[in-house]
Amino acid sequence: MKYKKRHWLWNIVIVVTVIICLTAFILHGQNWTREEKDSILLFSGFYFTELRYSEIVNVSMVSKLPEMERISGFSVWAVEKGIFKDTLQGLEEIRVYVDDLKLPKIKVERKENSMIFFNFKDSLKTVEYFELLSGKITEGESKQ
Repeated sequence: MKYKKRHWLWNIVIVVTVIICLTAFILHGQNWTREEKDSILLFSGFYFTELRYSEIVNVSMVSKLPEMERISGFSVWAVEKGIFKDTLQGLEEIRVYVDDLKLPKIKVERKENSMIFFNFKDSLKTVEYFELLSGKITEGESKQ
């Protein structure tokens, strides 16, 4: 039996495609943060938000996400990432960076009438960021 040999270019295309898919999965697989002097940079793959402390109106912990319509993003098992809109409250841009839907999430309400929901796979890290953001709100209120 004679087999037709595949062209080497297709092998390269397949390998590059697999590498790109794995890289995208790794980048979206968890939330990445960087603390700055006056903000937190929150990103996961293609989604990025600069959360300035001065723009935060309220911070709370919630157990569930509200009903929303996805504009862009994805869901895989207990991971939810992307940009959503809430037609009931009229919010056009709600950013969601949730690593585990079963764990509590931080809900951040900002001045420009937008919200961010996020958490981490490590619930202690989620609590740490909740306390950090709550402290920044208290700090900002005492300065005024």
